[in-house]
Amino acid sequence: MRLFSTDSIEDAVEMFRSSDKDVLEVENDQGHVIGYFTKSDLNEAVQKGRLHEPIGQLICMEVDEHVRSSIQHIEGKEYIKLIESNVFSDIIDSLYDGVFITDGRGIPVKVNKAYERITDITADKVIGFQMSDLVKAGFYSKSASMEVIKSKRPVTVMQTLRNDRKIIVSGTPIFNRKREILYVINSVRDITELLRLKLEIEDLQQLKLLRQSSRSMIEERNGEEFIVVSEAAVKLYAQAERVAKTDAKVLLNGESGVGKTLIAKYIHENSNRQGGAFLELNCGAFPASLIEAELFGYEAGAFTGALTKGKKGLFEVADNGTLFLDEIGDLPLEVQVKLLKVIEEQAFIPVGGSKVKKINVRIIAATNKDLKGLVKEGRFREDLYYRLNVVPIYIPPLRHRLKDLLPLIQYYLDFFNTQYQCQKEISIEALDFLHQYDWPGNIRELRNIIERLVVLTIHDTIDVKDLPEEIKPAKTEYFLFPEEILPLKQAVDMLERELIIKALKRYKTTRKAAEVLEISQSAIVQKMKKWDRND
Repeated sequence: MRLFSTDSIEDAVEMFRSSDKDVLEVENDQGHVIGYFTKSDLNEAVQKGRLHEPIGQLICMEVDEHVRSSIQHIEGKEYIKLIESNVFSDIIDSLYDGVFITDGRGIPVKVNKAYERITDITADKVIGFQMSDLVKAGFYSKSASMEVIKSKRPVTVMQTLRNDRKIIVSGTPIFNRKREILYVINSVRDITELLRLKLEIEDLQQLKLLRQSSRSMIEERNGEEFIVVSEAAVKLYAQAERVAKTDAKVLLNGESGVGKTLIAKYIHENSNRQGGAFLELNCGAFPASLIEAELFGYEAGAFTGALTKGKKGLFEVADNGTLFLDEIGDLPLEVQVKLLKVIEEQAFIPVGGSKVKKINVRIIAATNKDLKGLVKEGRFREDLYYRLNVVPIYIPPLRHRLKDLLPLIQYYLDFFNTQYQCQKEISIEALDFLHQYDWPGNIRELRNIIERLVVLTIHDTIDVKDLPEEIKPAKTEYFLFPEEILPLKQAVDMLERELIIKALKRYKTTRKAAEVLEISQSAIVQKMKKWDRND
């Protein structure tokens, strides 16, 4: 993938995210490659506050070969003398970033104190061992040094350590006169810097604005959040606002917890019925006999246990307003017939009554089920489906609206800080785990978790350790061989099965698990079928 010299940091971040490359070519207006932009350059731009400069001012140009040779072509014995000197140790120990040096075979020969602090790995654990063996032993997820030795060029990778900490490693080769690699010098930085970059570019400005306005939003909306940041949310609310100006029937579709009630209220508040009542009924929360009474009301003595004075139904109370029927797919068939008649005639007869009551009610329905499928199964009336489905609006799940996630987190954090008189903040590392979580319960789950964190976290900063277990990454487990000697093929099969199961538990889908394990999705599926047959 290529960048143009006039592109921004945001463009570079998007390209790095959508590809597995560590280096991007940079072209000028004539389409000629004028240099290269690396992840290290990206990180350096953030550190120096150069986020608003064009890529052309940040790229690494080709280094003149004469200059390169004068710098790098030094005899190996001179490097040995330098690396083993106390002066060199004092110099690298004074650096804040970690330094990790391997020889040309991939064997670590030197680390500084910052590296031990960042990684929690002491020098005696790695010096003298082969990097490929350290990777196999679980110390690292991958080796930047081995990548450098393999490609003979600078490489930047993201490593996961055995304690699940993530670091950025930028490796640079040192050559002899024969263009053989003598050493690889690795600069190591905590992943926090990358997370800060991601938030700075994507969401930080929005979070700053949101912090300024969140308290007024809470007061105006009484806790009903209208966060519109992502393209999907903008499209959703624009569609809701257009339909609000009419009396057309609306059918809201979406998973549980995505905010269907919120959109229904938004439509009501932006319609000419905003002065009327907004009433909600969950059609799956009542048995058929009671839901009919709730909707249509009943006359005195209509059935055993009825109030002596009778009761008004929701249709009558919502006259000139809006009635929101949630989980419409759970409405009993016998009630569906009566609902259809109300929609067609805007009139109904209370249970046990004989007098027709005229109403003017707008109906908004919602479901998380496939109503078309229910129609085919005979569990939902086809005529009612088409009456309700005049304007279908799909509300995407939170995992498909990730740009809304961080503003929503900040909104709820401010909301519950105000409610419980706290001043809690969320660390960047914790925000990153919240950002990676799939949120199967959508906005409802997010609200509950943020409230729980505000209430239960002792310190003012909510960190990764405070997150619920389902959000925190699973602790690294290692394959342990039994005491007896196993055939090699059997041992490999056992390890393979354990790793695949672990990946599926963590990433939920075979596609993502295959991506992380660097195998094909079909390979995982075939292996699972094989295990099922053997089990």
